[in-house]
Amino acid sequence: MAPKASPRDAVKLRVLASAYACEPGLGSEPGIGWNWARQIALHHELTLITRENNVAAIRKRATAEDLRIEVIGHDLSDAMLRWKKGARRAMPYYYLWQKSLGHLCESLGAKDRFDVAHHLTFASGWIPSGLAEAGLPFVFGPVGQHPKIPAGFQAHRELLGRTREALRDGVRRLVPTVDRSVESTWEEADVILSLGRAFGDRLPPHLRERTRPMLACGIDGSQVREPVPRAPEDPMRVLFCGRLVELKGVHLALEAFALAAREAHMTLEIVGEGPERPRLEASIRRLGLEDRVTLRGHLTHEESFEAMRAAHVFLFPSFEGAGMVVPEAMSAGAAVLCLDYGGPGEMCAHGRGLAIPLESSMRETASELSFQLRRLHGDDSLRLSVAEIGQEWSRRSATWASKGAALGDIYRTAIQNRKARGRQRAA
Repeated sequence: MAPKASPRDAVKLRVLASAYACEPGLGSEPGIGWNWARQIALHHELTLITRENNVAAIRKRATAEDLRIEVIGHDLSDAMLRWKKGARRAMPYYYLWQKSLGHLCESLGAKDRFDVAHHLTFASGWIPSGLAEAGLPFVFGPVGQHPKIPAGFQAHRELLGRTREALRDGVRRLVPTVDRSVESTWEEADVILSLGRAFGDRLPPHLRERTRPMLACGIDGSQVREPVPRAPEDPMRVLFCGRLVELKGVHLALEAFALAAREAHMTLEIVGEGPERPRLEASIRRLGLEDRVTLRGHLTHEESFEAMRAAHVFLFPSFEGAGMVVPEAMSAGAAVLCLDYGGPGEMCAHGRGLAIPLESSMRETASELSFQLRRLHGDDSLRLSVAEIGQEWSRRSATWASKGAALGDIYRTAIQNRKARGRQRAA
């Protein structure tokens, strides 16, 4: 049975939310969309707009948990669905899907039926949200953007890879300047939930007043586990978990591990799939690490969490703006080692993990990460201390329950801000 609403949420608000990606039991954006939707439904009355292919799974889980969710499946035409096939057109389709929501909101009579609108997924702050056109107090996020991968960490890439990164960064910067609906989404937002500084710092000063930090991801508080002790004779188990793409820093993780493994007894498991796997396999052979590095491929969310629970160190030198696996690794009891860059660096501040400043090149940064791996190997009390501080933060600030409890205040702030802006325009 679903838990009762808290006293602060005794007056339930009617929430219209959109979650393009939303499916129970999955990780990444689909899991994030579902868990936010679930928390809204626990505390308020939810009508959820999502893609048609998500509807059945959402209704099944909602019924199993006794959650009342009105689910509206929405897609573009059959011709557009056929056009979308393949990863390259996924984001253009998503952009057009968002642009179509304004008409859907109008047909639903959203302005009269609901108290607040909430954009959940995707967590891309540079693409407009159709809910901004609903005429309701509007919460945008959590959203953010990835900071650019520094040039010194792209020198090893082929020209095509560097060109693609430059194009992606250019598109993220260009879209808000040529499509007024992006800026309109920001302006219409009464509360902006920002994944990190990279996005918040891009907003105009007057919008930063409406912005508050919020992780997109969360953890199940019941899954928190104590850090795993390590006997001196046992290898230190290092884990990387993420899609095998340049953004995640998987090659940097392997180079750092290779340097550390020359002097310390440790193993590395890499969980995930992606286009960088062939290069990764070649690097493992080149470095002679076949007996120390295991590529586990894609795992379910539950299997990935079990791998985190078994790990002593979670090595995640990602350049991304979010780093959604970091709180999970902390809750599983692993000490997190990452870059002081983007979302992971922000989450590992104040001793919650070891966040390493970027050096001028990939080689120098790999050397520094290697040094920290050897420190953690040689000083188990340090490793346990880092793990315990991170775990306490995840338990206190990163649970889904804590996000659900914050929704009432977020929505009331959005409603108050909308009223205040209306009075300013009328003055």
